[in-house]
Amino acid sequence: MLIELLNKDLNEYKDKEIRIEKLKHERRKNKFLLEGLLGTILFFGISLASRIILNLFFVMIMFGIVFPLIWAKCTKSWEFIGFTKKNLRKAIFWGLGAGGVFMIYQSLITLGNHSFPSLLGLQLIFGIPIWVFVLSPFQEFFFRGWIQPRFQKSMGKWIGLILTSLFFTFWHFLPTFEGTSTSTIKITTIEGILTTIGLGVMFGYIFQRTENIVAPWLAHALAGIIMILLGFITFITINP
Repeated sequence: MLIELLNKDLNEYKDKEIRIEKLKHERRKNKFLLEGLLGTILFFGISLASRIILNLFFVMIMFGIVFPLIWAKCTKSWEFIGFTKKNLRKAIFWGLGAGGVFMIYQSLITLGNHSFPSLLGLQLIFGIPIWVFVLSPFQEFFFRGWIQPRFQKSMGKWIGLILTSLFFTFWHFLPTFEGTSTSTIKITTIEGILTTIGLGVMFGYIFQRTENIVAPWLAHALAGIIMILLGFITFITINP
């Protein structure tokens, strides 16, 4: 009788521990989801407002770079957002591979329709550092580093990746990217939307695969560089 009572108490204790752990797990999932959504709303709000107040475009860029870094420093969660030496060679391999595949794809689908832009050397001298140190990082630090891990923790690996990619695509409609003097990329066409979704999935997958932010950072930079080579993006213009 005594043994039965002890076993009953032990089972009740174990059940209680399981319930507590499940509750903690659900709270962690909700916390990650809330962080991801609040950060996204703030970033999207700044991006949309940059259509009206041009200087907010630079605030948006700084937010995308600095916010994830400050959060990681304060919470000591560098590895969570992919800032780690772990899998570095693998990340470089995947980044170069994915970026190289997109460069080949973009070159083939525009074959015969585009020529090298004027002042190509200067375009690359200015454009490569801008893509490597500014344009790629502010998008990858935020979408892959900040949003994707939180969505994956709260909704699962693949749903988190796909949702991040869709948010990444939708975000491209918010700032003034299309129809500017520096860009002839058609983001709002069916081809542009599908390409952006594809890039988002690719960047998200190689980040998921390597757990290192270098992979999507490098791939995105290469995607930008091919756009310079094909004349879709220009950084230097000379007025006649």
